[in-house]
Amino acid sequence: MRDDDNASALTSFVLDALRRHLALLIVLGVVCGAAGAGVALRKGLHYTASASILLSPLQGNPYTPDGRGDQLVNLQTEAQLVSTNGVASDVRRRLHLAQSMEEIRSHVLVENPTNTQVLKVSYTAGSARDAVRGAQAFADSYLAYRERRANSVISSQLGKIRQQQAKTQRSLNEVSDEMGRSDTTDSRRAYLAERLSALASQLASLETETSTLTATDQWPGQVISSAAPDPGTGFRDAIVLGGAGVVAGLLLGIALALLRTRIDLRLHHPYDVEHLGIRLLGLVGPGRRMRLRRSTTDPIDLSEPYRALRTSVVTGVDAPPVTLAVTGMSDGIAAAPEAAGLAVGLARAGFGVAVVDTTGEVSRLLLGGGSQHPGLSELLAGIADLTELLVEPEDNLVVLPLGYPARQTMDQLLSDPMRATLARLRDWYDYVILCGPPAAGADGQALASLADGVVLVGAVGVTTRTELMVATAALEHVHASLLGVVMVEGVSPRRSGGGHSRRAERREERREERRERRARGGRSGHGRALPADGLGAGTARARPVPRKGTTEAPPVIDTTRRRRIRPSGPRPASAPSESGQPAAGPATSGQAAPERPEPTRPGAVPRAGAHPTNGDHWSPDPTADTTVDEPLDRPRS
Repeated sequence: MRDDDNASALTSFVLDALRRHLALLIVLGVVCGAAGAGVALRKGLHYTASASILLSPLQGNPYTPDGRGDQLVNLQTEAQLVSTNGVASDVRRRLHLAQSMEEIRSHVLVENPTNTQVLKVSYTAGSARDAVRGAQAFADSYLAYRERRANSVISSQLGKIRQQQAKTQRSLNEVSDEMGRSDTTDSRRAYLAERLSALASQLASLETETSTLTATDQWPGQVISSAAPDPGTGFRDAIVLGGAGVVAGLLLGIALALLRTRIDLRLHHPYDVEHLGIRLLGLVGPGRRMRLRRSTTDPIDLSEPYRALRTSVVTGVDAPPVTLAVTGMSDGIAAAPEAAGLAVGLARAGFGVAVVDTTGEVSRLLLGGGSQHPGLSELLAGIADLTELLVEPEDNLVVLPLGYPARQTMDQLLSDPMRATLARLRDWYDYVILCGPPAAGADGQALASLADGVVLVGAVGVTTRTELMVATAALEHVHASLLGVVMVEGVSPRRSGGGHSRRAERREERREERRERRARGGRSGHGRALPADGLGAGTARARPVPRKGTTEAPPVIDTTRRRRIRPSGPRPASAPSESGQPAAGPATSGQAAPERPEPTRPGAVPRAGAHPTNGDHWSPDPTADTTVDEPLDRPRS
């Protein structure tokens, strides 16, 4: 099973490398193919013509009538004779060539088809006419060379026989003359008679050999196929070298593609995260990311990818209330568009949603980029209450803006006021979405530790595997639960993670400021602009809705009464109140809850030594009016 998985992973790796580098493969194939064809054309076009010769066994040649030796070897020897200097010199004379013998021989190629008496002579030249003439000339010259060689051998043999005949005839004449003399003895005469008979027999034999050689067939063979141009020649070299160049280019491209893919750690495909064992919650295509809201009157556009993300989140988490942290994997990719899109999607599905903005990006996306709203910074600094800061961009959705950011704000993400704020929001709304900095940083880890689940945001072709692994390791370090990853396409590494450039944001903010300055002369300021007389005045108040499954509807945000929150730890039996009397404990059955002190005006400066409480007022007693209905440190289900 593991072998099958490894093979599947290797196949996926190779196919992905080829798909991502398809353009490189095409370019290298075309360039190398063109280079090969160019080299062939630069060397010039070459044409080849061939002629076929049927050999006849011939005396005085390797292929002889007596058939001695291996005839296949003899035919190979005959093929080698075609390109010898004797044949080449005859071709040079016939064609009146000015080339050297070696150069002429380099143009000819001879082949002997298996088990045949045929030789195929091919000649290559710069034109088809010269190739035909050269092939025909070599064929004719070779046959003439074989015939001359055969005649030369037979003539030499006949000459030797004739010399032998003349010598034998002289000996025969001498013996005859000696036998005719009268002084020859009888014994000598008998010897001479035998000698004369032997010489006569030898002379007859020589005569027979002469007749045999004279009657020998001296036909060297014939051209059975006259020289003709071979089909496909001329541009064949260009085609062959061009094809070889294409193959070489593709092989080089494949090697480079595999090497680049092996050393490139970026996530080039959305489903690369699933290959690493992490769930892919959604994919936001190019141009589908949530954009900056130009004004508070413009409707918020919710694209289909965010609806799919909403479905993945709702089906992948427990029943509300749920706190989700949406954060990026690296500094170059912000999670604000995905946090805003998820929040709008959940709100339009009927859930009550609260967004806590710790980066300032969500406020610009949902509330418009031209206004500055007080928010989390003022809340954690103790100069405003949560009820004064929530802004409602549309039904079922409230936003807690970042406010005027300060380093102290991010340092208090794990403080008790922050935990109390999240507890109140969870009590009022189904989903609390925390939009924070990258998960690998300290602030991102702190925010992730406060959530029930974390959604990471990455960019296809920008985020690396290393960044994803570092982010998941950081979440494991703070015991945060990773729900999955949202991948965004079409984000350039040179652009901000918000999906729109910072320069475009600044231009939009300057336009909004100019519109506001022009409007101040003839009418009142914008309903969401920060007024001069207080932090919360003039800001649209959010009206929370009851969470599903409950009957108690939370009050309007700008009222002074809120559901009480009981701390998990024990409370002192008595604590001094503003009037110097001990503070009342939690309300019990049969007892009415103590009345809350009157709230101070929003934005007013608190008295010295006063502490922020969970209500809309200030008290010198840090434990006053902090009763809760559920402990803040309750374990997560």
